[in-house]
Amino acid sequence: MTIDPKLIGIIAGILAAVLTIYMPVSKRRVNQTLISIVIAVLIFVAVFAFFQIELALPIALGASILVVGARLILGGLRSAIYHNFTRYLRRDYWQRKVGQSIIGGSSRRRRRRDDY
Repeated sequence: MTIDPKLIGIIAGILAAVLTIYMPVSKRRVNQTLISIVIAVLIFVAVFAFFQIELALPIALGASILVVGARLILGGLRSAIYHNFTRYLRRDYWQRKVGQSIIGGSSRRRRRRDDY
């Protein structure tokens, strides 16, 4: 029993799309390099299943660079939006700030005027 290469290409394309869309982009959650390599391999498998080698190589390279670049840009944009805007809208940010100022239990060392 053999599996049709087109079926393998369809499955690889679906897996690449799912990983591209649903894998987190945050650097703290997963190793982004590993995820990018897996996505690129799946894209190559999907493209090589449908096209001839002469046509498949530039298409697979272009698609891989596009997807990995878009994930990189999306990660940077998401991080910039969180660090500059949305963290101030979260209740736990302000509770932590107020709690630290009331209790004085900051994890950072505070400088006194004579520490310069």
